[in-house]
Amino acid sequence: MNNARYVREMDFARMHFYKRTGLYEMLFNKDGTSLQAAAHIRYRRPIVVLTPYKVTTRIMYWDKRNIYFEQQFITLSDGFVAAVAVCKQTILGMNVIEIMNKLLGNKNETDHPTPPPELEDFIHLNEKSSARLRKQNHVT
Repeated sequence: MNNARYVREMDFARMHFYKRTGLYEMLFNKDGTSLQAAAHIRYRRPIVVLTPYKVTTRIMYWDKRNIYFEQQFITLSDGFVAAVAVCKQTILGMNVIEIMNKLLGNKNETDHPTPPPELEDFIHLNEKSSARLRKQNHVT
């Protein structure tokens, strides 16, 4: 499987996750939009042609504008995680904290998971990159 195929499969898996969890319906009903804002993929072992695998998708963390996912490519023959990705989905037109509280039935607006250290690094990397590009292009 080539690198572009991993990204394509991740898109399909996220769409399935959105539909299965009710996120898609909430976005659609409120004219919200989700955009893939950033991704980091770590390839651990090739998935060769005709090798059966599955893609798992889970939410790692969220803030007011973004949902952060972890997606794993797992070979079915041995359960090995062949690739792992962290993805940042930016939600436009809606408050993510409100969406997640509604989906989870939470009343506490601050009730969300703590990001693991590698996700904190990913978030900081993207913030630094954005700041550098804004400075470089003189955009505020």
